[in-house]
Amino acid sequence: MSKNLGMCQLLDLYGGLLTEKQRDIMDMYYNDDFSLGEIADHYDISRQGVHDAIKRGDEALEEYESKLGLLGADNAHKQEILEYKKLALDAFNECNAHRSFRSVAEKIVTLLETFDARLADYENPDPQEEESKD
Repeated sequence: MSKNLGMCQLLDLYGGLLTEKQRDIMDMYYNDDFSLGEIADHYDISRQGVHDAIKRGDEALEEYESKLGLLGADNAHKQEILEYKKLALDAFNECNAHRSFRSVAEKIVTLLETFDARLADYENPDPQEEESKD
């Protein structure tokens, strides 16, 4: 289980701005759930050194987010899609209840499928990553 989902998201967004070693340490800690001791053994440094690297990395990622706001904007966009999907679903249910509006209901199904596809992008933001797993 991930130690901190928010930090994992920041690492995904801004990890490329960290040094390679710092990014790797943070990836091991947050995404792979390694302990400080395991990471220290891997890099042949002290646990305190690992802790300091993670703390500096956390601060850097939070600063990037405070200045760039990509995660906040991404979350706001996802919420907006969810709201539109709810409105479309409500409209579908109303149209589906009346025979004369069935053709409108069918078009709303297409709209709902589009919203679902956009929301799936948030679950798997990198389509190339998914292809490489196949």
